[in-house]
Amino acid sequence: MKSRLLIIAVALMLAPVVLFAQRTTKITLGSILPANSIWDKALKQMAAEWQRATDGRVTLRVQGGFTDEGTLVRRLRRGRPQAAVFGLPGKLGDAFNVLSVPFFFESDAEVFHVVEKLTPIFERALADRGLVLLNWGHAGWAHFFTKNRVENLEDLKRTKLYTTAGDDRMLQWYKENGFDPTPLATTDVLLGLSTNLINAHPSPPFVALLFQWYDETPFMLDVPLAPVLGITVVTERTWNQISAEDQRTLRASAKRLEQDLLRDVPAQERRSIDAMQKRGLTVVELDDAAKASLREVADGLTASWRGTMIPADVYDQALRERNNFRAAR
Repeated sequence: MKSRLLIIAVALMLAPVVLFAQRTTKITLGSILPANSIWDKALKQMAAEWQRATDGRVTLRVQGGFTDEGTLVRRLRRGRPQAAVFGLPGKLGDAFNVLSVPFFFESDAEVFHVVEKLTPIFERALADRGLVLLNWGHAGWAHFFTKNRVENLEDLKRTKLYTTAGDDRMLQWYKENGFDPTPLATTDVLLGLSTNLINAHPSPPFVALLFQWYDETPFMLDVPLAPVLGITVVTERTWNQISAEDQRTLRASAKRLEQDLLRDVPAQERRSIDAMQKRGLTVVELDDAAKASLREVADGLTASWRGTMIPADVYDQALRERNNFRAAR
């Protein structure tokens, strides 16, 4: 009898431990990414890896259908979904805007050097919102697509330029610097192009091809405007439910996704440009002197981002790290 009572007592004491070990953390990840795109497929592959690598202790479900990232931010704040991928991380903190300064970067290597150096700053910005950074995503480089040939910023000022609805500071910056911007939701861009409400837009080539925007804007300036970098985040509340060992496993999986995109997206971008050229797209190529002149003018215009759209210390560190990278080449 005493032995039975001892066994029962031990079993009762161990029961909470066993239940904790077997508990499943279910995570829904919100996304505005196009279904079956390279990014959507990569996230779903990561979800399968998470479940397999944790023996089902962590499950991840990718939920598409979100129409804009502003809504996604608000939903994330309420805890439904518990994770999200953002293509415009500036909505999560001004520090991220340093990655979108027009003509500030010239190559993937340069960008990710700066990202690595500034990651502690980005992680603190996310922590202030109760979020954990899992990885970076790469969607290629935005280029200006235009209805008529554009070779410099003065030409661009004569276009009717699309800008993202809801970003009042960017709208004001465009106006103050002589551009003619029109804010629209992404879902309204094609209609805006077909009705001549807009006749120019900054887009990654894959996006211009996917949504057929290039039909109305058959010229692409072959000077990359800015990298389109996304991030995947999870709420701290959800992340803290996962054991330290499983967290390490999930981070390793997320990092592999990041590296895969960094490898695969440039090839996708080239294929997209090739496909559009076969259907009539003209790539406007500039010589080195014209590119340098364009970047110099852009630097003068975007210097006003320092201390307004980007914290001054973040801007200064990004500029310093970028220049250090170039000096070391």
